[in-house]
Amino acid sequence: MTRYLLKRLFWMVPLLIGISLISFFIMHLAPGDITTTEAGFNPKASEESRQKLRKLYHLDEPILVQYGYWLKRMATLDFGTSFASHQRPVFWERRDAQGNVQKGLIQEALPVTLLINVLSLVLIFVVALPLGVIAALHQNGPPDRIITLFVFVGFAIPGFWLALMLMYWLGVVHGWLPISGLHSLDHDKLGGLAQLVDTARHLVLPVFISALGGLAGISLFVKNGMLDVLRQDYITTARAKGLPEKTVVYRHALRNALLPLITLLGLSIPGLIGGSVIAESLFAIPGMGKLFYDAVLMRDFPVIMGILTIGAVLTLIGNLLADIAYAWADPRVRRGVVH
Repeated sequence: MTRYLLKRLFWMVPLLIGISLISFFIMHLAPGDITTTEAGFNPKASEESRQKLRKLYHLDEPILVQYGYWLKRMATLDFGTSFASHQRPVFWERRDAQGNVQKGLIQEALPVTLLINVLSLVLIFVVALPLGVIAALHQNGPPDRIITLFVFVGFAIPGFWLALMLMYWLGVVHGWLPISGLHSLDHDKLGGLAQLVDTARHLVLPVFISALGGLAGISLFVKNGMLDVLRQDYITTARAKGLPEKTVVYRHALRNALLPLITLLGLSIPGLIGGSVIAESLFAIPGMGKLFYDAVLMRDFPVIMGILTIGAVLTLIGNLLADIAYAWADPRVRRGVVH
């Protein structure tokens, strides 16, 4: 097992370099750059000023040279400085020429995205697991049909449309929930418990929108897994021995049906960033999704590459953790029986 882990860790380095190289080239295929954006905000910007900007950011050099500059900085975990006017570091905090500490953009945005998506994952598994089990135990019955309808609606309904409808109905019409940001304007003046309640109210809609698609998918996944396991011979044997139905379902069937979810959970880690773009942009939440969306609009290449690299690292780590967890949960994998 140790040799396998070392081999996987070794191959993560060239994979990460290859992913970053492809991302860098694809990103530069898009028309325009930061000078185009700057000129759009300032109609008086001359061609000479644009060329100076291109030279300042090394955009006048070949793509491979630009990638070399970026790779050299990345080796020291320095993703450079944002092209935006605030000139903040992309990844982590550092001091400017005046000695002031500038927080990194990803340093500020990543905890927000992780909070929303961890809450979404908790909601998904708390709700989806019982729904999947109930649908499997009542196959073709009324509970199964209702849950199947919920699954189809969850897959079919556009997330951005539902978010707008909920914002209008719950926020604008009734005023029950806030529709933007993480805190109210008077958040700092509130007490400790009131601040917690305020933040929780702001998180209700984003967490629900982020979890909706996963709720439908995981419940269907659990249902199909339970149906396959319940048809196995050892389940029939357990029932023939007179074991209680709850023991058969939850101790034997559900435990084996959840093994594939380990892989699914590992592969869902990189989706924490990509899946948050819609929710964070609509609700004006300063997370990784909104940061990535704004960076794409501004052609802010260092920020885009920083977020894509973080996503690639999460993908590789997620795959590795899924393999380790699967080997831990299934002895056949550890013994090399299952390939």
